[in-house]
Amino acid sequence: MGPVQRMLDGHIAKFRRGSIRILTSFLIVFLAASVYPAERLSDEEQILKLEDDWVRALEKQDREGLNKILAREFTFIEPDGSLINRDDYLADRSSNASDTESFEIADVKVRVFGDSALVTGISKITERRQGNRYRFSLRWKELWVREAGKWRVLAGQATPVNPKWDVPFVVPE
Repeated sequence: MGPVQRMLDGHIAKFRRGSIRILTSFLIVFLAASVYPAERLSDEEQILKLEDDWVRALEKQDREGLNKILAREFTFIEPDGSLINRDDYLADRSSNASDTESFEIADVKVRVFGDSALVTGISKITERRQGNRYRFSLRWKELWVREAGKWRVLAGQATPVNPKWDVPFVVPE
């Protein structure tokens, strides 16, 4: 083997070692990125995203979307004061006779207490029913729980907001 061949073999060996180092570095970075996701959402951020998902599911009357958000033992106090269970809520909200034009939430506050959270806010809704257009606001409160690592809403209540309301709480007999 001549000097040129030895020199060429030396360069090829260095190139292979360098290529292996680059490839190894790339694999380590790739594996680390796949094992450690970019950034995990905080509990508050997760719940706020689920609140938005809930609104979109209500707008679309999406039973499957609602099903993913509601806990198995979910109960809801309707604006008229009646209490309904999960099955009744899903049936009503996924086959509602109204056409929702807009559904916005505002003034949302999330307070996390370990594996539970209290969420409050206000909904501003515009919908059409039987050709008539209705606009109304509901102040709501929800209890969320973490089940098997996922947040689910366990209980909710919606109260109509009426700034002109002047009816006393106590009515004489």
